[in-house]
Amino acid sequence: MNGKHEIRRWAIARLLAVAFFCLVILLLPAGILLADPGPGAAPQNPESQAAASLQLQDLQAQAGMVQYQVGGLDHDLELLVEKEDATKSRTDDLTLQLADSRHELDDARALHNAEENQISARLTAIYKAGNLNIMDVLLNSGSLTGFYEQALYMAKVSEQDQKLENQFTADTAAMQTLVDSIDRERKEQLGLLQKQEEQEAEIHSKIAERQAALAAVDSQVKQIIAEQEMERRAEQARMAAQAAAELQGLQINNQLQAEVIRTALQYLGVPYVWGGESPQGFDCSGLTKYVFAQFGLNLPHNAAMQFNMGTPVTPGQLQPGDLVFWGPGNPYHVGLYIGSGKFIEAPSFGETVRVSALDTSSGDYAGARRYPLKPPVAPLQ
Repeated sequence: MNGKHEIRRWAIARLLAVAFFCLVILLLPAGILLADPGPGAAPQNPESQAAASLQLQDLQAQAGMVQYQVGGLDHDLELLVEKEDATKSRTDDLTLQLADSRHELDDARALHNAEENQISARLTAIYKAGNLNIMDVLLNSGSLTGFYEQALYMAKVSEQDQKLENQFTADTAAMQTLVDSIDRERKEQLGLLQKQEEQEAEIHSKIAERQAALAAVDSQVKQIIAEQEMERRAEQARMAAQAAAELQGLQINNQLQAEVIRTALQYLGVPYVWGGESPQGFDCSGLTKYVFAQFGLNLPHNAAMQFNMGTPVTPGQLQPGDLVFWGPGNPYHVGLYIGSGKFIEAPSFGETVRVSALDTSSGDYAGARRYPLKPPVAPLQ
């Protein structure tokens, strides 16, 4: 599933959800969302109660639509960020590759110059010796044995000259191939840097769109959204505390897996940062990269690349420390399974690292992967 199809699918889903949400509101009983006036308050007449109920329903509908719109933008942003991470990863690889190629080219040029000097010295020696031929050797030899030795020496010198010439020709061709390779790598690198700039501009545009969607809502709607956000964060904190408590009681046979989970749980509450891979801020693949780096595994900063590196794990085989992915065909999101049907993730813009419930039956679930880990060489951070 490529990014364009994902975004198009989410756009259609948004429209359907908004239509469904409005239909539900129309079918709700008039008094179902009626606010409790509280003890001692003057009773309201049926008309006022109905008007207040409809007003609250309208505000909640607006809040729901805004949240769904922002959720869709967050999903689009996640796809874009993962694409930008992949571009950056390839650019970094090319930068290292170019550095190696340039060192190799320097060595090739040094060898080429040495061979050139050797050939030049040999040509000078031949010139100074004059046009010596086999008859000269025969006439100047005191015996047949001397003639044979001189002729053999000339043959060997000629053979060495030919080898030197052949090696020089081959090394010259190899050096030119290396130069051509560097040119191609540099051209690809420049193209990737341009692509990365375009992706970053698109991400900034989506962020601005997200901020505008939140800024444009009514103050009462903002209050509803804020209250719902507080409830959601309280639920996340409860899940995190429950996960930490469960970890203490879990009988994880593999001590290394337990250490991975403890390490990951330390970063709960760290803000989501686009491209982040440190405790100052993480995106989804940046979090898993950072945690696993402490256990001897160098993962790329990209969910799809991480997915392609591990050993597949079925839902029934999931163990703490496995990575779980979303986006079949081309994963765009990753989290770390911690056991008991939960995983830790850096979800999206405006969020923090949290514990979430895992649903492997979701159509967007791509699968899980397991990696060979090593005991940390330094104290856990």
